[in-house]
Order: sequence, then structure tokens, then C-alpha cells
Amino acid sequence: MSEATEQKEIVAWFIESYPEYRRCIRVSLAGLNFGSGQRAARMVNHVRSQGIQEGESDIAILLPRGGFGSLLIEHKKSDAMRGATEAQMDYIQFHNRVGNCAAVTKGIDMAKYAIDQYMRLNSAKAIN
Repeated sequence: MSEATEQKEIVAWFIESYPEYRRCIRVSLAGLNFGSGQRAARMVNHVRSQGIQEGESDIAILLPRGGFGSLLIEHKKSDAMRGATEAQMDYIQFHNRVGNCAAVTKGIDMAKYAIDQYMRLNSAKAIN
């Protein structure tokens, strides 16, 4: 299963599990493959001009919980051989410093667990 397929499954699960918060989940367009050539270069420049950041996390839950502003997940497929890139780790660390909860997950089950733990937080708790 590809990383994109896993992410689709995570998003579908979130919407089914937390339907009242379906408007709070966002996915990054940073990982889209536009191919090659001039048209692809124009598309990359277009999405960059709209605010995509280097290392941007794959999934964002834009909902404050447990004193955090949002949850950001850099997701890797379950059988991924590589981890997060330096740019992705910089992005995660930045968001953890500014009050968000950001993490790297590997596999669908780990991503669901991280989201469930975050969603269970209230304004008086912090996540470990």
C-alpha cells in the first residue's frame, strides 16, 4: 500500500470517527507529483505561491486540544524504509515549539492512535 493510499484511509477513518470535525482535517499538497517539464514546473510554482512550506506535514487536524493549537502528522507508510527528511523534522520541531502537537507516524494504526490520543485531550491535559 502506498503512502498516499494510507493517508486516504486515515482521512476517511477520521471523517467517519469524528464526523462533527470533518472540516478540521487538512492534507498537504506538497507531496503531489506533477511529473516533469514546463507544465509541471508551472504547477509547482503555483502551489508554492499559495503557501506550501518546505517539509510541510502530511495531515493537519485544525482543532485545539489539551493546550495545543492543532495536531500535525508527518506520515510514513507502514513498510517505509526511510524516515522523515531533515526539512520535515525541522517543520515538526518548529510546530512543537510554537504550541502545536506535531509528530511522525509510521503506518495507519500509529496515525489513528496519535489522532485518537489527541482528540481525547481537553483544555486541561497535555499529550506525552
